[in-house]
Amino acid sequence: MARVEVNVLEPAERLKRAAIALGAGIAAALIALPIPLVHFFVVPGALIAGVVLSVNRLRQRETFRAASGRCPHCGGNQRFPVLGGFRVPKRLDCPACHHDLSLGDG
Repeated sequence: MARVEVNVLEPAERLKRAAIALGAGIAAALIALPIPLVHFFVVPGALIAGVVLSVNRLRQRETFRAASGRCPHCGGNQRFPVLGGFRVPKRLDCPACHHDLSLGDG
């Protein structure tokens, strides 16, 4: 059994995270703009990626903060690195024995 900590994001925090993602896309586009030939691909790609990532971050209401528990393969108590939005099942990797684990509901 694993213990999971979830971070519930307030609307202002979601908007801040989305603005950072969009700003990173715009910054990457501005950096690539003066580079000949590269700007034909990188600028539109960076702008599209910035918009897609910002919309994704606006939609995330919860994110994983941490997960801990006993690994069923090696038996050791572990703190599992968990990143990203709150969706189950979530794939994990045991830091001790490197077995693939699935964090599910139930």
